[in-house]
Amino acid sequence: MAGAGLGQLGLWLHLRGRRGEGPALPAIPAGNGPVLVLHVSADAAQAEAQVTRRLRRLRPDLRVVRMSGEAGPGADPADDPAFAAQVLDHARPRALLLLGSDLPPALLTAAHARHIPAILAEFRLNPQDTGWSLQASMRRQLLSQMTAIMLTDTASQNLARRIGLPRARVTMTGPVSEIREPLHCSETERESMAQQMNGRHAWFAAGLPQAEEAAVLAAHQAALRHSHRALLILAPRDPARIDGLARDVEADGLTVARRSEDEDFGDEIQVLLTDGPTEMGLWYRLAPVTFMGGTLAGDDNTMRHPFEPAALGSAIVHGPQPGPYQTEWQQLDGALAARQVRNADELAQAITELTQPELISTLASNAWRVSTGGAEVAIRIADRVLAALDRPAPQGRATA
Repeated sequence: MAGAGLGQLGLWLHLRGRRGEGPALPAIPAGNGPVLVLHVSADAAQAEAQVTRRLRRLRPDLRVVRMSGEAGPGADPADDPAFAAQVLDHARPRALLLLGSDLPPALLTAAHARHIPAILAEFRLNPQDTGWSLQASMRRQLLSQMTAIMLTDTASQNLARRIGLPRARVTMTGPVSEIREPLHCSETERESMAQQMNGRHAWFAAGLPQAEEAAVLAAHQAALRHSHRALLILAPRDPARIDGLARDVEADGLTVARRSEDEDFGDEIQVLLTDGPTEMGLWYRLAPVTFMGGTLAGDDNTMRHPFEPAALGSAIVHGPQPGPYQTEWQQLDGALAARQVRNADELAQAITELTQPELISTLASNAWRVSTGGAEVAIRIADRVLAALDRPAPQGRATA
């Protein structure tokens, strides 16, 4: 790899200034099974539970020694050379698993010196890693020593190629995304509502703040010009808005029914107002398309989790504001599993285009794969770790 000498220099300078008093050595779990040292970065805390659960299921005798990098670089005990060496000599692990984007130099250097295979998962490369600073060169040097590198996204994969990481050691797995249980609904109610809809094209505006109501109603007007039987199911963020919203809908020239009043919605009804956040699982199942409220105006308090509709087969449209779900939107958009719009005009265009079943089906199936893919990625990580654990233990120890 180009710049290896600079990377070694950066690593030497970094470790030279990191001698300090480390904390007490972590306890080694009792038993006779192999030991795995696990280092978890702050950006991978969500992935840890899924990966460790899978590992323990496949290898019940596994003993895990956890080291946390959640305090960040500079405060991570794994970045102290003496402490890292003591942990490895004390635990004598068969493998090292790092989850997240931190690369603790002391721990990785000590593991490399002791011929302990190091697996890096849930890892994202940064464009700065391609630069020629001492920090970037040091990170490339550490990456070159990894037994396996499992990347979360195609951008990281492209950067890995640019910096010359060995292709045989690099895999693009995707992230260990959060797995959410699908929201429930009454199957009897769903069947009854589906019969009332009678094959009409429906779309759902979920958790809609007042600031986005006009844009959604305008989008529905556009959809009606394309499909005159189209139905908008609208769940306002605040159920207290239902009566006032009903007046606004009628003032816009649209016919409306209110779920709270148990009003029928035949073909003449164009907007069905639901009672806020209740029965979300029902509407995601009934509506082939869902617009996620709050993502146009940037209202964090109203945003629903993107995997809710994804897990129930509804194609997703969203605005440019990710709120607390930036990672999830990146996953969905990167997999062509959602349609992003920038403003009200683009929302109207997207809703009109998504009356076509083939477009809806592609988005919905891609979104379902993303929302359920976390388990598969966790399995791939666990399998790679178990393969390293099953390798013969090194016969000799190199000097750190």
